[in-house]
Amino acid sequence: MTEIVGTPGGMHFEIDDAIVERLSKSDSAKGKLQRVALALLHEHKANGEIPTNSRFLFYELEGRGVVSKKQTGKRQVGQNLSEALMHLREAGIVPWAWIADETRTLHEWDYADSVAEFVADLVEHARINPWPAQPPLLLVESRSLGGVLRNLAYTYLCPLAATNGQAGGFLRTEIVPVLEGNDRAVLYLGDLDHQGSQIEENTRRVLEREIGRTLDWERIAITVGQVAERRLTPIVKKDVRYRPPLEMEAWECEALGQGTVTALVREALDRLIPEPIADVRVREEGERVAVRMLLQGSNGR
Repeated sequence: MTEIVGTPGGMHFEIDDAIVERLSKSDSAKGKLQRVALALLHEHKANGEIPTNSRFLFYELEGRGVVSKKQTGKRQVGQNLSEALMHLREAGIVPWAWIADETRTLHEWDYADSVAEFVADLVEHARINPWPAQPPLLLVESRSLGGVLRNLAYTYLCPLAATNGQAGGFLRTEIVPVLEGNDRAVLYLGDLDHQGSQIEENTRRVLEREIGRTLDWERIAITVGQVAERRLTPIVKKDVRYRPPLEMEAWECEALGQGTVTALVREALDRLIPEPIADVRVREEGERVAVRMLLQGSNGR
């Protein structure tokens, strides 16, 4: 016996008994949310949008009327979905790697049995700069945005950083050196609200002051036009820096959806890059083959 799971307005998938047995009962709130989350994850997999993160998944389900941005009771917004996603992974229904945790990082170092072996291994990862000078810098406000854009940034060799809100030391120690001595452009993604505007303004002001030039700065998302075009509904944020706290409408980038955000950044990069990235990757692989042959010849001698 099989069961069909799906999301409103989305794809539907068939799951077998082995998976059904590991889910909560289909008529329970937990069971229903687990099934919707499972279907949405399979949509992401089908669309090539894995890994993803819980923030993007929440906004997509909110847009389909499955979850709400309004907090009720003591539970945090999105807590039920987080628990459903955890259940799917702990039960072995979806791989852990399908959902990225942007709050934690493992630092690991490359090595080999010899220097010659190390150099040979590096050939597989060697890249050609597809830009006439320095690649654009991708700056995003949240770590969840940084996580879903990491693979795209690597494809185009663009440095990528999440400011994670207001930043001071990080901008000066990590971002300023990337912008010094060149005229690389900055592509920015952040929330559309009072605090988000302050974060963007502060980030740009600090960077321009430290490097001593006006930046070629473009906001990719989220914009007033994107909100109007997609008829996105706002959430209400409390800014506790004020007394009394200010309640203001906000539109977060993740409300656009992972696929849309990725497409917007890709379109911006394709507009700026002088040669199609696919052509560069083909040329890149050709040079790798040539270098491998040289290394093999050297080892033969």
